[in-house]
Order: sequence, then C-alpha cells, then structure tokens
Amino acid sequence: MQAADIRAVTALLIAALVADGTSTIGGMYHLARGYGRLLPNLAALGADITTTAAEA
Repeated sequence: MQAADIRAVTALLIAALVADGTSTIGGMYHLARGYGRLLPNLAALGADITTTAAEA
C-alpha cells in the first residue's frame, strides 16, 4: 500500500494492525508531520511495527 498524506498513512497503519499477516506501507514519513510519537506509542501497547531506514 502507498499513502499519499498523513491521514491516509494513519488509516492504513490502523488497518494493517488489525489485518492478518504482514503489511507493507509506503509513505510512512508522512507521520513525522504530526504524529511523530504514534509508532512508539503503538509499540508500547504491543504493536509489532518495523520501519526501514528509507521510511523512518
């Protein structure tokens, strides 16, 4: 999946968390614009999220 803006990447991330299997989302860099702490907060709640250097 590819996200075009901050709202899209957030929606795709939430959908990926409830989906079975592995999801790959492009455009994760959009989160830094307003939700910079979202990934660490979700990880603290038990979410298994991995980012690559190009997306972080």
